[in-house]
Amino acid sequence: MKKTIPFLIFSVSLLLTLQASAQTVVNCSLPRYDQEIFSSVDISSNIVYGSAVDANGVTQTLTLDVYQPSGDTASQRPLIIWVHGGSFLSGTKNDVDVVALSTRFAKRGYVCASIKYRLGIPFPQNETNATKAVYRAMQDMRAAVRFFRKDAASVNDYKIDSDMIFGGGSSAGAFTALHLAYLDEVSEIPSVIDTVQMGNLEGSSGNPGYPSHISGVINLCGALGSKNYIKLGDAPLVSMHGPVDQTVPYGTDIIYLLGVFPLMQVDGSHTIHDHANTIGLQNSMYTYFGAGHVPYVSSSAYMDTTVKFVSNFLYGLMGCQPSDPNPLPNTFITTGIDFLSNDNYASIYPNPADKEFRIESESIVYKAEVYALDGKLIHVENFQGEKKVSINSEKIASGNYMIRLHTEKGILRIKAIKN
Repeated sequence: MKKTIPFLIFSVSLLLTLQASAQTVVNCSLPRYDQEIFSSVDISSNIVYGSAVDANGVTQTLTLDVYQPSGDTASQRPLIIWVHGGSFLSGTKNDVDVVALSTRFAKRGYVCASIKYRLGIPFPQNETNATKAVYRAMQDMRAAVRFFRKDAASVNDYKIDSDMIFGGGSSAGAFTALHLAYLDEVSEIPSVIDTVQMGNLEGSSGNPGYPSHISGVINLCGALGSKNYIKLGDAPLVSMHGPVDQTVPYGTDIIYLLGVFPLMQVDGSHTIHDHANTIGLQNSMYTYFGAGHVPYVSSSAYMDTTVKFVSNFLYGLMGCQPSDPNPLPNTFITTGIDFLSNDNYASIYPNPADKEFRIESESIVYKAEVYALDGKLIHVENFQGEKKVSINSEKIASGNYMIRLHTEKGILRIKAIKN
């Protein structure tokens, strides 16, 4: 036995050394992952990663597209798996936002994958069938994670670091990534899920025998069935969401399918962020101030902000300090985006406005100052400590302005446009 102990110590040390050497070593002095360093991207399309039976009993072939930086010689690279939105009814892996995200992050040195997954919420479109749709999508995403771990352990076509796989998505895709990361115990499976019929959390979509966990979650305008799925020790989380989102709640509220069919209560990004802070989970949140659902789909400025904020978070997870570590807070951005802390945010409407700006704040507002883009103070209004205030804009010339709110919890900056 005494001779065995040194051998065991040596074996464990060797194993730890091998594990450490198998992980991506990020040289923080180089711009890779922090900035775009590749001018083009190679795309491999319609790669089969599995198959599964959909809501109508039809077996679907599951495919994905892989985005890799052109000419890259790195042997191990972090992977981001992107999942498209579409209310679990529509959308494709070629949707404009997931293509843009995959391309932009591949140019930073990541490998990205955009996946096809099972769609469909059959009639009646209620909580039960909607929950099953999320569950199927989550199982498919798990199969995609396993696909890349299987590849890394065998032919290694994609040269990914299997210890640095991130998962993210837009709207329904964010739902999917969130549930993959945090719905991870049998006791948490919703009662409407028949695991005999639908399978366990891992599902049977393909590539069994490999882990399906991820190292970080990118939540773009998504929600969870329950914030309590998230526990200390779970994967870190970065969220971006608009407070006036009418499709997926920013906080805790009922979600409606296509704006018509009430489905269930969900916990949106702001609620998730508060819960993560409470339990001490590493996370970061950006509020698309004044914006609705997935504003980055139709705006390059919103997309730029999205890429930068997510990039900074992921770069930090790699142990590096971004070159522009805090580009967003306290910055007046002409798209109407503003950085807001989890307990001090506001919404403005209408924006653009004709006669007045109406503001609803999480905290009490005492004063509002309207500034022109050249920094000149245009207008001031004082309030008696209210959370809902109005600013008369009739005498303000047409153009772009910044409204500086003095609240009980500090200063908020809001983009405003006068018609």
